[in-house]
Amino acid sequence: MLFEFTTAGFGGQGILYMGDLIADAALREGRNATFLPTYGAAMRGGTANCVIIVSDDEIGSMALDQPDAAILMNQPSLNKFQGVVKAGGLIIGNSNIIDPATLKRTDVRVVWIPVMQISKDVVGTERSANIVALGAFLKREPIVKVTTIESIFREGATGKRAAMVEKNLAALRAGLEFEA
Repeated sequence: MLFEFTTAGFGGQGILYMGDLIADAALREGRNATFLPTYGAAMRGGTANCVIIVSDDEIGSMALDQPDAAILMNQPSLNKFQGVVKAGGLIIGNSNIIDPATLKRTDVRVVWIPVMQISKDVVGTERSANIVALGAFLKREPIVKVTTIESIFREGATGKRAAMVEKNLAALRAGLEFEA
C-alpha cells in the first residue's frame, strides 16, 4: 500500500495537525509515514499545507507529483492543488468558503462538505472544522483506523484538554457520518 496526499488551507485551520494525526496513526499501526509541513511567514491567516505519505514499504522520497487525495480548506488551496490530484483521486473541499463551481476537474471524486458549519453546529465553534474534514476523508479513504485517531485524541486528556477531546470526537463522527 502506498497512499500520498496533501492537506491545504489557511494557517490556523489545523492543516498541519490533520497531516500529523494521520502520519502518527499510520506509524502506530505499523506502517511507514512521512509528514512534510509547509507554511507561510504568518501562520494564522497565511497559507499552510503538508504532504503525507503512508506506505507498507520504506518511503524513499517526499516528492509528490500526483497525490491520491487532497483535503482543501480554502479557495487558494483549491486553485493551487486541484490540478495535481491524480485522475480518480479524491478531493475533500470545504464548501463554506470554496466555490464548487471553480473546480475544473471531472476526473476526480469530490466531496463538498460545509466543515465550518458542521463544526459550529456539533461543537459550538468552527475550530474543529479540520477534524470534520478528516472524518469525511477517512470515510472515503480509510488509510488509518478511526479508532487509532480516537486513541491519539484521548492521550493526555485531562482538565481543559478533556473537553477538547470530546469536541474532536464529536467532530470526527460528524465528518464520518456526512453524506455528500
